[in-house]
Amino acid sequence: MNIETDKDNSALKPGQYRLVNTKPLPVFSSGISKETRAFVLDRNGFTCQMCGAVAGEPHPSDPSRKTRLHLGHIIDLSHGGTDDAQNLRALCSVCNEGAQNITLPRPKATQLLTQIRRAAGDEQVEVLKWLVRKYPKQAQSLTENSAD
Repeated sequence: MNIETDKDNSALKPGQYRLVNTKPLPVFSSGISKETRAFVLDRNGFTCQMCGAVAGEPHPSDPSRKTRLHLGHIIDLSHGGTDDAQNLRALCSVCNEGAQNITLPRPKATQLLTQIRRAAGDEQVEVLKWLVRKYPKQAQSLTENSAD
């Protein structure tokens, strides 16, 4: 529905409203196409880029909730960001709610390796499995080169 107030129409007094039409309006409009959304989610491996939660699996901070992924802007629209795929990342609903206008820097390889080395062996194997699924060609190439 489209309703005008005194701020939209100077003929109306404060507290007066005029119904323009009864056609429902979307809650919000998104400039992000379905193709861009699918590309970003696939590029990010359907995982939250802040906490690593995987879509559809129980959320790490609240196992009673399944992880739902949203697209978050790296540079928020209010700070001049765009809806281009380069400015989008997959975020779970928990991180996206807390990430409003906060942009964390991407971790460097040395930081990631430090965290992985600190993890238990079975956790390290899970990381390896995920990397092999995400980068099968590179994993195969590395395996073939190490066999030589």
